[in-house]
Amino acid sequence: MHCTKFMRTTALVTALSVLLATAAFAEVLGTKLDGYNTFLGSGMELSKGVYWTGSDYQTENYIEYTPSQTVKPVVVSGSKLTNYGSYASMANLLEREGKHVIAGINGDYFVVATNEPLGIVVQNGTLLSSDAGHYGVGFKADGTAIFGEPALSVSINIDGTDYWLDGVNKARNAGGAVLYSDAYSSSGKTHNTGAGVDIVCSIDAGLTMSCARTLTVESIGTAGGAAAIPSGKILLSFSNSMSDALKAAVASLHEGEQVPLKISCPSGWENVSYAVGSLYQLVTGGKVVEGVSDSASAPRTAVGQKADGSLVFYTIDGRQSGLSVGVTLQKLAARLVELGCVEAMIMDGGGSTSLNAIYIGDSSASQINSPSDGKQRSVSDYIMLVTEAQPTGTATRLALYPLNANLLLGAETSYVLKAADDNGYAATPRTHVDLGVTNGVGTIGADGTFVSTAAGTGTVTASGEGYTGASVQVNVVSTPDSITVKNESTDKAVSSLSVNAGTTTSLTASAVQNHLALISQDKCYQWAVTGGVGTIDANGTFTAGDTNASGSITVTAGGKIVSIPVTVTSPEKFDDVGKTDWFYNAVKFVSDKGVMSGTASRTFAPNLDVTRAMAVTVLYRLENSPAVTANASFADVPSGQWYSDAVAWASAKGIVQGDGTNFYPNQTVTREQLTAILYRFSGSPSPTGTLDAFSDTAQVSDWAKAPLSWAVGEKLINGVSVDSVAPKSSASRAQYATILFRMAD
Repeated sequence: MHCTKFMRTTALVTALSVLLATAAFAEVLGTKLDGYNTFLGSGMELSKGVYWTGSDYQTENYIEYTPSQTVKPVVVSGSKLTNYGSYASMANLLEREGKHVIAGINGDYFVVATNEPLGIVVQNGTLLSSDAGHYGVGFKADGTAIFGEPALSVSINIDGTDYWLDGVNKARNAGGAVLYSDAYSSSGKTHNTGAGVDIVCSIDAGLTMSCARTLTVESIGTAGGAAAIPSGKILLSFSNSMSDALKAAVASLHEGEQVPLKISCPSGWENVSYAVGSLYQLVTGGKVVEGVSDSASAPRTAVGQKADGSLVFYTIDGRQSGLSVGVTLQKLAARLVELGCVEAMIMDGGGSTSLNAIYIGDSSASQINSPSDGKQRSVSDYIMLVTEAQPTGTATRLALYPLNANLLLGAETSYVLKAADDNGYAATPRTHVDLGVTNGVGTIGADGTFVSTAAGTGTVTASGEGYTGASVQVNVVSTPDSITVKNESTDKAVSSLSVNAGTTTSLTASAVQNHLALISQDKCYQWAVTGGVGTIDANGTFTAGDTNASGSITVTAGGKIVSIPVTVTSPEKFDDVGKTDWFYNAVKFVSDKGVMSGTASRTFAPNLDVTRAMAVTVLYRLENSPAVTANASFADVPSGQWYSDAVAWASAKGIVQGDGTNFYPNQTVTREQLTAILYRFSGSPSPTGTLDAFSDTAQVSDWAKAPLSWAVGEKLINGVSVDSVAPKSSASRAQYATILFRMAD
């Protein structure tokens, strides 16, 4: 979520008074379904909560931090103030300073056009950007925090008169005056537009929240626009539309003149080491701030402080139905009060909401929340929890993952054991570790495989001499609220099933209890069929029967049963032969008789041309494939081919002749050739028909005239049109099947 100054102003004047008292646990977000708490390192605990609103989910992740000398909160922007970046790039900057980054959340809102944070930024005690009238959170050297309004005052003195500047490292407004340091941008320039006066000065020391400095004028420019900020220098930038008094004072300056600079802040802010801005104060004095109002439910990031000084770095996901719908500002504030915060500030939200942390035993950070953009968005600054303690190399604390698990009875899952040293760095376990399960809900092997054996809630534990042990919750459910069956090939839910006879369908089941998905495997369910529709195995693989049938598949887990209506139909043998096709009966005849098979399991290929080898093989099968005593006498028909015996038989019977030397088995057979083969197969009877009705009889070979006349007379063939017999055209498989069907009839 980003914000322009206009948007910022209109949001702040919204005047809906909201005053919410501390609610009962989980009342703000809904009914708690799931979650965990886990140690992150000295003084840090990561918590996750999943809630049910009544229609959808809310998912929060936050870190509770107790201030200490070991781990401290810091604020980091890019290598320059307006160089925004991801968590990884920001963490890398701190790692270069010798700080080990354990966790972090995104910081302040920023102006998209310039990547300029809206509010205050302080790093390592250096003031990088003023507050622009917004709220802020400051972190001190001991890790404690201050919440409120930094309310910086920045002034210069010219000839004994104080002139107030609009800010430090902020975009210059019309009529305004701003101080820039070389920490502002990587371009080394301001982002200003319009006419102005830019004065380059040296400075006797760095900028802090409370300081008096002396600026020495080095050069004066009047070009305006984006002016250069020399390295190590300060730039005073004045709009040409500044007040007349300030304009006269600026005009009086000359090179070498010294200009006193004063920066002041309210008590308590002067010694902050780090600070970050905030657009809204959400909670103060333990109550939701009046006027905090909006109507949008969105992902949010916030920082809160409890009465004991501990801090809450909070995120809630949103805009993701089925995961988390997000909250309004009022609900966010109420939730922080519910967590015990007495002070709280908003950070950037929406797609910018981000929480990252290194789990105990890991060497790199994980994205803890789920960004609504689907990926982490770069932002202007981050609040990080860091340590400068170094790894000891000795494992002293154990961790188990996953941090919580919900299983259907009989299901199994795997746990991973990890370890870390006293400073939170990953380390290898040095001695034996025992894994165990409480409350009899299951068993766990040395490899971490957990098998649920009884319903209930228990814990999986890891312990060993010299270690701080680990314990994570596991919940085992015997009867779920619902079971969903899916087709594994499509990953779509199945409410009914219509399949062809003899086919196989792989089904898988999943279960939900109290709106939470349960870990399960197909073996956790009892699979059965009724109505004689087929069989189903223990893994949900359904094999349809061979005949038309109606019945159901039932899936059972505990006392929950789901029934899936099933219809099995016996389809046509070939997918490319339909009942309305002119050759349907012929193909069915030759297929049922076994003389012509498909070219594939479900394909007949009716339009495929018939080869000479095919033609004689079909006739050979019609004769029940009689034994042959000698090979064919053709040079191109060797023994051992699928058609060798058929050609030898046909040649011996005088059905085929070839050219005396070759048979040409793979050559396409023409209509007149096929008719001649069938004519000889039928004993060369006297023709009863003529070819007089066809206009292309001149194309008929002399040796084919009698066979074609016979075939026409017996009504075995028709012309391809009313007056064309097409003797030289290729014969298709559908045509051949039809002739054979007519011969049999």
